[in-house]
Amino acid sequence: MPLAFAERYGPWAIVTGASSGIGEAFAVALARRGVSPLLVARRADELERVAAAIRNGAGSAEILALDLGQPGCAAILQQHTADRDVGLMVCNAGINPEGEFEELSPSTHERIVDLNVRAPVLLARTFLPRLVQRGRGGFLITGSIEGFVGFPHSATYSASKGFVRAFAEALWGEYRRQGIDILGLAPGATDTPLLRRNGFEPAELPGVLPAEAVAEYALDHLRNGPLAVPGWTNRIMATVITHLPRRLILPLLGRAMQTAHHKAKRRLAARPK
Repeated sequence: MPLAFAERYGPWAIVTGASSGIGEAFAVALARRGVSPLLVARRADELERVAAAIRNGAGSAEILALDLGQPGCAAILQQHTADRDVGLMVCNAGINPEGEFEELSPSTHERIVDLNVRAPVLLARTFLPRLVQRGRGGFLITGSIEGFVGFPHSATYSASKGFVRAFAEALWGEYRRQGIDILGLAPGATDTPLLRRNGFEPAELPGVLPAEAVAEYALDHLRNGPLAVPGWTNRIMATVITHLPRRLILPLLGRAMQTAHHKAKRRLAARPK
């Protein structure tokens, strides 16, 4: 008989990028399933807000203010959790700056690579041996539907999520017989505070889902790796963009991205200063 969720992935889970959006939704969902989350992100005040909500709901949670894009982050997290039985790592921290390729500074491109690519690799190298030693557990990485093909006007971000997709698939192949569940989560547009702050209107985006639905779908499918795409509209889109000729799909995606970005910029410009 399969182990119950909390027995397989608890008693502790680490959730990076847990101060808002999908990460916050993961933390709350895990607490409801009987797993105590350690919330990791840069903003201690926002982490404490999420943790307080979990505690008020009779769950338990702890926080660690840590920048996952900085050198040594994996070692710090390893040391901080040395006395905890961690059964699940949710690598959710990421960055998606808006702007054309040349509009973004070199340091911004570096930041995307550090947080979206480098950090998950180091966290995997640090925590997968611990999961193997305990004989069960899970490792989940949040990617994006943009990881299925290079999206024009989102070049470095979509490339970073393409790496996440390939990385999750490869790890799943290596660890699937060792009792470790590997999942690459590839959500489409997700209704989060950041999306709205950047000027996007969720109702105008195809296949948009609440962050809570994305997190629940991922946890429900954690044992069904290597990839999970929440929402039937997004699953159709992933299939289409994967199989259409690149010379056909890339211009279409480019125009769609430009249109969405221009609308977002106009909304931001119209907001009161």
